[in-house]
Amino acid sequence: MSTEDAKMDELEFRRAVLADPNDKELAKATGDDLKKQAFVKEIKQLDKKITEASNIPVPDGLAHRLLLRQTMAVHTQKRQRSHFIQLALAASVAFILGISVTQWQFKEAASLSEYGIAHVLHEGDYALGASEDISLSQVNAKLARFGGEMTANTGQIYYANFCDFDNIKSLHLVMQGDNGKVSVFIVPHMQGYAIDSAVKGKWNSEAYDLSKASLVIVSDVPSDVAKMRDRLSKNIQFSA
Repeated sequence: MSTEDAKMDELEFRRAVLADPNDKELAKATGDDLKKQAFVKEIKQLDKKITEASNIPVPDGLAHRLLLRQTMAVHTQKRQRSHFIQLALAASVAFILGISVTQWQFKEAASLSEYGIAHVLHEGDYALGASEDISLSQVNAKLARFGGEMTANTGQIYYANFCDFDNIKSLHLVMQGDNGKVSVFIVPHMQGYAIDSAVKGKWNSEAYDLSKASLVIVSDVPSDVAKMRDRLSKNIQFSA
């Protein structure tokens, strides 16, 4: 037998052992060859270990526990998803209610004076907390938009900015009254709003018609409302 044939026989023998180390025909092929016998023994031991490893007994109730764990995991995911949806809905409802309350607060104002109070309440300390010292020329630069002019200094002005007064661009001033800060709105004439006075909580308001705009004054001191009305009605003029 040639060397090449011997190699082929050896290769075929190894393939047969790997395929089935317990094949009875392998005893004939092994004969007295100690190397082949050792190889067969090694593969048989490996095969036995694999068989033993694959035959580990399954603990009682394992399938039930695995099914229970999977069910609980699915339940937890659903509960978390439901909780997230509830939070999102709650946030949406709160947002809508917030907008609705704000809109209601303004729309319920049936007069300029009531709307003035609602505006002050809505802004909180944003304007009333201002502490600037606005000059007369700065105020008149803004009043010019309405064709108006403040002819005399009426005391310190802490705040002067345009604002949205029920979708009408108006001028919002915060001025020094005799007893504290007073909110003043100069509003182009609006249809559908009464010119009157109003009281809500500690706030007092009065609306007063000038030639081309309405004056709305809000304060927590009733006497300051009347005094500021008299002061401004004499010192604000509008061009013809």
